[in-house]
Amino acid sequence: MSLPSPAALADLLQGQLRGHPTVAPPRSVAIDSRRVLPGDLFFALSGRRRDGHAYVEAAETAGASVVVVRRSWARQRETPPASPGCAHLLVDDPLTALQQLAAWYRRSHIQRVVAITGSNGKTVVKSALTALLAGRYRVAASPGSWNSQVGVPLAVLTAPPGTELGVFEAGISAPGEMERLEAILAPDFGVLVNIGLAHLAGFGSRAVTAREKMKLFAGIGPQGWLIAPPDPLVEALPLPCRRLHPGVQPPRLLGQRPDGNGLLLDLDLGAGPMQVPVRTRSAPLVEDLLIALTAAIELGVPADELLAVLRDYSFGPTRMETWRTPEGITIINDTASDDPISVQAALDTVGASPETGRRLFVFGGMGELGASEAREHAFIGQLAAERGFSRLLLLPHPAQRHTAAGWARLHPETPALCVEDATALRSGIHELTRPGDTVLFKGAARQELSRAAQSIWESMAPRRLLVDLDAIRDNVSRFRSLCGPGVGILAVLKAWAYGTELARLATALQDSGIDWIGVSAADEGAAVRRAGVQRPVLVMLMDIDEVDKAVRWRLTPVVYSPAFAHALVTSLRSMGASLEVHLEIDTGMGRVGVSPDEALATARLLRESGVARLSGLMTHLASADDPAADADTDAQLRCFEAAVAAIRAEAEGPLLVHAAATSGAVRFPQARHDMVRIGLGLYGIHPSPAIEAAIELEPALAFVSRLVQVRRFKRGQRIGYNGTYQVSAKQQRIGIVAAGYNDGVPWSFGQGGEVMMQGQRLRVLGRVSMDSMAIDLDPLPGAAVGDEVLIFGAHEGQVLRPEQAARQAGTIPYDLLVRVDNRRVPRIFRGG
Repeated sequence: MSLPSPAALADLLQGQLRGHPTVAPPRSVAIDSRRVLPGDLFFALSGRRRDGHAYVEAAETAGASVVVVRRSWARQRETPPASPGCAHLLVDDPLTALQQLAAWYRRSHIQRVVAITGSNGKTVVKSALTALLAGRYRVAASPGSWNSQVGVPLAVLTAPPGTELGVFEAGISAPGEMERLEAILAPDFGVLVNIGLAHLAGFGSRAVTAREKMKLFAGIGPQGWLIAPPDPLVEALPLPCRRLHPGVQPPRLLGQRPDGNGLLLDLDLGAGPMQVPVRTRSAPLVEDLLIALTAAIELGVPADELLAVLRDYSFGPTRMETWRTPEGITIINDTASDDPISVQAALDTVGASPETGRRLFVFGGMGELGASEAREHAFIGQLAAERGFSRLLLLPHPAQRHTAAGWARLHPETPALCVEDATALRSGIHELTRPGDTVLFKGAARQELSRAAQSIWESMAPRRLLVDLDAIRDNVSRFRSLCGPGVGILAVLKAWAYGTELARLATALQDSGIDWIGVSAADEGAAVRRAGVQRPVLVMLMDIDEVDKAVRWRLTPVVYSPAFAHALVTSLRSMGASLEVHLEIDTGMGRVGVSPDEALATARLLRESGVARLSGLMTHLASADDPAADADTDAQLRCFEAAVAAIRAEAEGPLLVHAAATSGAVRFPQARHDMVRIGLGLYGIHPSPAIEAAIELEPALAFVSRLVQVRRFKRGQRIGYNGTYQVSAKQQRIGIVAAGYNDGVPWSFGQGGEVMMQGQRLRVLGRVSMDSMAIDLDPLPGAAVGDEVLIFGAHEGQVLRPEQAARQAGTIPYDLLVRVDNRRVPRIFRGG
């Protein structure tokens, strides 16, 4: 982010500056005091439930350099900022000031904008279009569903300077709101997904909804275009730009048929018919994808590039997200929209599914329908019955009885089940479902409904790897505070984010303000780009045959040998392309990197090539986690600094210098330089006891399974393969856990590993099997089949640190993480 200086901010926002910030200009924007990092610009926004002015002192204490506050509040508070390095910027309205800053940023740093609005489907279209464009343009997109009066300016301000195309959502709930969003986005191109009945209470009619949403596109000139459905309400509103209807021009859907868990589409992308597999059977998702393809074709993306993205594309979470339990129960979590059009489409899709089991519908209701509320809810109840659903479960909602009445018209013998809360819903689902059933969750985009769906799935899936995104963000904040605002943070997501989920982690980290992403291979970098991440991506061990991928996806390869440098330059010249590169210097790690003696000559080769622009220098410390080897680490740093000085003496531009990973960042302040590379520390895992003593981190992972059997064994009985454990007591209570070495439990756990249940550490007995392991239940008499077992991590107040589990297994935490099988152990993300 590139923000104005505090004085320039005051002029831009018509504000009055009080105080002298230490960090100028501010590094980033924050509205939540818990997310403030040193050097941030904090806006004290007033909401329905909380007033940001109550958290000004917390923001100052966290290191905010400038706090934007309301003038009237400042007159009541004469005391200076809590931090001497923090200034107050007094404005009439902090929200208006935030929007003004975003409008300035859009015009200063984003070349063109595609703005997307509609009653539902905005996020699906945005995510798909971002993936389709990412290989050709520097693209920035709205994180998640940031489309409100606050979300739009924040989304714009997350875009890196030099963004070629911004893809942003805009959502409104009342007349008069869209003009403010249009002033921020100033779109060059537009997408109107649909005009539904969402927020009908605020608009009064679909005609008013259409009129208000179309105001987003009022400033698009003759060179631009609007993609919109052939809706008479939309067609009647004048626009100076071209109008496009999906399916009239490429892409054209020529046909489709089931293909595994998805569909095989026959598409014309402008280069003749071709078959494209997609990972959904949802007709609305296919329609949204076709809208995104229409926009991508209009923006110049050729058919072969579109096809390459589509082959790997997955739709994002909470939009027809499908989970299958080991018992064969399918759970469809579609809680991204509660517009009647979206609810009807979900019922149609599941109703048309070839699955032969029963269908259950969990409905949370629809909001803001005004006078249409009773009619629309009754129709949904009747439609669920017509589409072949056998049971209807209703969460509390003002129109609950109308949905139940609509259902009862066709199913009087099986009345709707009205549940009180998520706990009762979970109990009801467990009682009603059997293998082969499908459960659809649909309703308002409220966190409790989505969490209920996930909770029910978790309760049916014995093995899970839980990833706490909030804990990861907290750990980033701790490293940011430790290193200071002048030091960048590169998130190391090698090995597909240490076996979690690369795209999801990269997106979350970009949203949290990370500066760089680090990966092992170009394919990992491409996956990061397709997810819409626009932070710089460093590829640490790229193959020379992947140069074309690095160019296409705008990746920064590490040059790790003179031979690689020569081959890279030759390849780039043959392609007529160029890349920024970082040079790695081996100062004692003994792995990859040019020797110190070769460093200057290699840097000259890159600089003189005209195609490989040297923009960074790095090394890797071999033993920064080990106090006994500090003399070796100091020697490495002296060697590196000497090589850096020699290269800088001839450099023609700035160089980003980085040497420290998690351990070096904690224990060697002199190694932080311009940036640190944090890998294991992101997950709250300490590489060594010395790091654990130096910094407190929040555990962010948990590997969890369940007890599937409990038995009593007599003295002398043997347990497991080769009977390596023999019962010595008169009798012993032993449990079987549904997790083995095929899931990622180290086989060596059988030599003394431990798990945790109900806060109690329990021994692993005998050998770990492929799918299970035995544990000692004598210390926990109340343990029963179905109870959760923590194999390592932090879960429900229990902590069994991965570092300790790794030591028990005779390995290291890195190995412990990447061995958790991602085919058998689903990844579940919390904290979104």
